[in-house]
Amino acid sequence: MTKKGRKASLFKKQCNLSARVASYKQIINVNMKSLTKLLLLAALATGTAGYTYAKPVTTVKIIQQSTQDRHLSGFHAIDLAGSFDVYITQGPTESVKVEAPSNVIDRIVTEVQDGVLKIHSKKDSNWNNWSFGNKRMVIYVTAKDLNGVSVTGSGDIFFKDGISTNSLKLSITGSGDMQGKVNVKKLESRISGSGDMSLSGRADDSSVSVVGSGDFKARDLVTVSTAVRVAGSGDAVVNASNKVDASVSGSGDIHYTGGAKNISSSKAGSGDISRL
Repeated sequence: MTKKGRKASLFKKQCNLSARVASYKQIINVNMKSLTKLLLLAALATGTAGYTYAKPVTTVKIIQQSTQDRHLSGFHAIDLAGSFDVYITQGPTESVKVEAPSNVIDRIVTEVQDGVLKIHSKKDSNWNNWSFGNKRMVIYVTAKDLNGVSVTGSGDIFFKDGISTNSLKLSITGSGDMQGKVNVKKLESRISGSGDMSLSGRADDSSVSVVGSGDFKARDLVTVSTAVRVAGSGDAVVNASNKVDASVSGSGDIHYTGGAKNISSSKAGSGDISRL
C-alpha cells in the first residue's frame, strides 16, 4: 500500500471512531435522561408515601359506663318509652337506678307524674348520633306496689322476682317485650304491634288482647278463667282451669291448656283455636 493509501485508511478509521463515540454519547445522554426521570418519580413517590403515613392518628375515646341513683318515689305504675331495658323488683322501699354510657346517661329522663314513673329520653335525643360501644342503657326499679306497666317502642321490661298485687294492667305498643312472673287476682294484658309478652305465675281472672303480629305466651300462667282475643297474625297460648273464651280474626292462632271444661270460641279468617 502506498503512503497515500495508508493515510486514507487511517483517516477512515478515525472517522468511524468519531462516529462511534458520538453514538455512545447519544446513548449515554438518553439513558441519563431516563435515569433522571426515574429518580424524580421515585422521589415524588417517596414524598407522597411520607405524606400519607404522616397523617395524624385518630384517638379512640373510651366510653365509661356510669350509674346514677334517681331519688324518686310515690309511683304505682311504670310507663316506658324508648329502647331501654327495665328490671322491676317489688320491695318495701322505692328506688330508681340508671346505668348507661357516661355520654348519654343525662339524656335519660325518669320522672313521676300523677303516680306514674315515666321513663324516656329527652326530646332532642337522636340515638343514631351517639356511640355506645358495647354498653347498655338499663334502669332498675324497685316498687312497693304496681297496678300498671306499659312499654311503647322497642324497650324490654323484666319482672325480676315477680309482681304480687290485686289488679295489674300490662301493655305493649310497638316491638318491645315483657316477661316475668305475676301473682294477681285480675290481669289485663294488651299487645298492639309486634311485641311479645311471656308470663308465668297465677291469676284468677285474665283477659288478653293481641292486635298485630305479637305473641302472648302464658302456658305457665295458671288462671281460673281467661278471655283471649287475637286480631291479625299474632298467636296466644293460655292456661285456664275453668273457662276459656277465645276469638280469632285473621291468621293468628289461640292454643289453650289446663282443665277448663267451659270453652267458647269464634273464628273469622284462617286462624285456629285448639287445645294443647
